Amino acid sequence: MKKLVLVFLTISAFASAQSTLISKEGNTETGFNSGYSLEKSPNSKWVLNSIKALESMDTVSYKSFYASDVKFHDNLEEKNLTQNVAFLTALKVNGISVKFEKVAPIWEYVHQTKNMKEANHYVISYQYAQLTKGEKVIKVLISAVDLMKDGKIKEEWLVYDTTGVMSLFK
Repeated sequence: MKKLVLVFLTISAFASAQSTLISKEGNTETGFNSGYSLEKSPNSKWVLNSIKALESMDTVSYKSFYASDVKFHDNLEEKNLTQNVAFLTALKVNGISVKFEKVAPIWEYVHQTKNMKEANHYVISYQYAQLTKGEKVIKVLISAVDLMKDGKIKEEWLVYDTTGVMSLFK
């Protein structure tokens, strides 16, 4: 039994040493292993609070989470803050409410290579939204990446199926 435990401990120690060595090494050509992930961070909390502002359709509060020159990549369509807020206003005017059932997983990835002066901070999340107009309910999964700079969301990439969302405007 003692030999079995000793073999297990040796294998475990070897395996953890190998994974540590791989994660520290990195590949300077591709940029892999040039950062680290955080399960919880002030930036991920910031993004969650921006989602709460969107959910309440509070456009004044919502805008405060973003840099004034933020770029939105909404399914590869580039928008600025004014255009993005106009879409939220259109939802509200058309009687469409937004509720986020959950935002999970969510984490922050801090990326930096040797040739970067400062790290890029990205908050990555999967957002499960429910849009409602009258009796009609549409569920949408949103894949989101938010680039954080100077305490604000500087750039945002969203990918989701727009078919159901647009049907609510009819």
